[in-house]
Amino acid sequence: MSSAEISVAICTYNREKYLPQLFASIIAQTLPPQRFEILLIDNNSPGNTKELFDQFMLAHPSFTGRYFLETAQGLSHARNRSIKEAKARLITFLDDDAFIAPNYLETLVQQFQKFPECGAIGGPIHLHYEQLKPSWENPYLNSLLGYFDKGSRPFVLVNDYPRGSNMAFRTSLFEKIGLFNVTLGRIAGTLLGGEEKDLFNRIYQARIEVRYVPEAMVYHCVPPERTTCHFIQEQAVGTGISERRRSKHEGILAYLKRLIFEGVKWAGSIALWFLYALRGQVAKGNMILFFRFWVTRGLVFKYDGV
Repeated sequence: MSSAEISVAICTYNREKYLPQLFASIIAQTLPPQRFEILLIDNNSPGNTKELFDQFMLAHPSFTGRYFLETAQGLSHARNRSIKEAKARLITFLDDDAFIAPNYLETLVQQFQKFPECGAIGGPIHLHYEQLKPSWENPYLNSLLGYFDKGSRPFVLVNDYPRGSNMAFRTSLFEKIGLFNVTLGRIAGTLLGGEEKDLFNRIYQARIEVRYVPEAMVYHCVPPERTTCHFIQEQAVGTGISERRRSKHEGILAYLKRLIFEGVKWAGSIALWFLYALRGQVAKGNMILFFRFWVTRGLVFKYDGV
């Protein structure tokens, strides 16, 4: 391991527009630059990602940063590459369309020091809309856009897990539970997922402690194209497909349990529709039902062999 205490892994694909904002938030960190390293994993971006990173590093010689081209397409491949290249005892994964609070890295380092039995940490993710919020926006669907918040008090997570835009680990943890499942996770042009839930299922099975830390804040950018009905449909179907893959990988019983759980989700969605209808907010209720329908479709039916 190097003198750096935490590796900051940025896995990116074709997001040049957002990288400067993320870089600026790294510059503003309260943790001194000699205490962290930056790993930029370029997952075959067609643009000038490497040039942007080189310019950033040239302008900030006090930072330690390394660029890697990962030719195996997919977020899980890119994350696994960053784990293999990391030299610090801690690692955090940052989305290329997000940015972090000034105390983010310092908070993570302090919390891992404070709780030596803790293997992973997650924190809140708040949305940064580039334009107005959509008419269907509601707390039950905001997670589609990356939102995650479990309150203002720290605690040990039990029946939940951190989200991909804000999760950090002891690097040694992956030697025990394995890497991200490369059959799950996003690949260029798709909105599949499930790799994070799969990873944390293995972490919990290994009885490793996971903590929620509200001070470790991340902001996730929401461009206008991510507030459209088409995007929500793609996201929902992708969620269903990913859940089918993940649960079937665990066995037919796990898949049947997931189907039953989907029925419970439908009951809740219908109840929410009536609630919003009574409030005169039909657009919010309608999108909840559309979302549930699209998830179920992905969960039950096969798409192009997946």
